[in-house]
Amino acid sequence: MGFRRAWDPDGWQTFALQLVQRRHKPQNVQIVPDTVSGDAGIEFFSTDGCLYQCYAPEEVTDVGKAASAMKSKGRRDLNKLVKFKDTIQKILQKIQVERWILLCTFLDDKEVVAYVREKGVEIKSQGLSFLALNFEALVHSQEDFIGELEHLRLESLGLPLTIEVPSDEVVAARSKSEVCNRLTQKLFRAYPYVSQSVVETRVSSHIRAHLIRENALDALRVDHAILWERSVRCLDAEERRLIVLGMVGSEAPGEQLSESVRRIEQSLRTDLPDLTQSTIIEIATGTISDWLIRCPLDFPEDEHE
Repeated sequence: MGFRRAWDPDGWQTFALQLVQRRHKPQNVQIVPDTVSGDAGIEFFSTDGCLYQCYAPEEVTDVGKAASAMKSKGRRDLNKLVKFKDTIQKILQKIQVERWILLCTFLDDKEVVAYVREKGVEIKSQGLSFLALNFEALVHSQEDFIGELEHLRLESLGLPLTIEVPSDEVVAARSKSEVCNRLTQKLFRAYPYVSQSVVETRVSSHIRAHLIRENALDALRVDHAILWERSVRCLDAEERRLIVLGMVGSEAPGEQLSESVRRIEQSLRTDLPDLTQSTIIEIATGTISDWLIRCPLDFPEDEHE
């Protein structure tokens, strides 16, 4: 089973929480908020004595750099068990900690395990009251949660998505930004013979579609992590295809856009058969708008219908 290596920190923490909740059951997992004075080196813990700290390395290709970053993360947050011992004791109450787990997106180097294990022995020697006699520090990754990943996939089947539709006020506010100027220029190049009012309507529609697409992906990320990961991979692959191959020069802009939407819908249906048709359409249409906004999709000056 392949695993996604590149994650943003917030996205990985959200996804990791779902994995941990499947392992320990949601009612046995407590999130430790970090809004006030940080999280004391613990992002969530289980009532059976497992402390979790999440980490998504920025470096995902250089094994050595990623390992070094993981070691530094482990050292910093294990030291927080001593630094914030009084705060942690109040949070845990009578729970005895048997495992501290650095939950990473991936794990390639066994030296990371050795380092964190050694650091765990050092922390254990401090005699912290909330550490059990069998306390161990470990490093886990997605490979340690294959069963939970499968459960997440199965739980994503057929569940409805709640996609927030942007208000007219939100669309209007976004229409006053640089995004609007970029879209307007591209659409005038694509449709040089249409009126200003028609282009303005299309710009507004693209902005609305882009916002709905972002809301749909965000809903997937929060509620259906596996489907979200698949959708991101699918859309990234289609964008790379567009960049490498470009648009078909003989087609009019309207035909080009329709063809791109069709390809995205087809890819999403193949890779994410569990998504409803309406969600697929929203994501596909919004992705074209996203491409127009971010520049992978454009039209030459002399292009016209």
